[in-house]
Amino acid sequence: MLNGIGAVVLRSGRALTVEYQFGDHQEHHWIGYLIVETAHIDPSEFADKILLHCDEGTAVELAVTDWTDRHMAVVGRPLPALDRAA
Repeated sequence: MLNGIGAVVLRSGRALTVEYQFGDHQEHHWIGYLIVETAHIDPSEFADKILLHCDEGTAVELAVTDWTDRHMAVVGRPLPALDRAA
């Protein structure tokens, strides 16, 4: 299991601090949960892909498959690392 704290960028550009838990995180396929308070967020924010920036530097493109007021079930794939010096 891969656990940590990161930031999610929603469709509107709003960023949320989240705790993430991925039970399955193979090279191109990640399945898990984002623990975050979602009660006051418009559900349309989850209608498109969201971007998770993990604390160790990995960026993961996610689709939300289910959510409650306290967590989101997600599937996704890590994005290739970008060369910030270029």
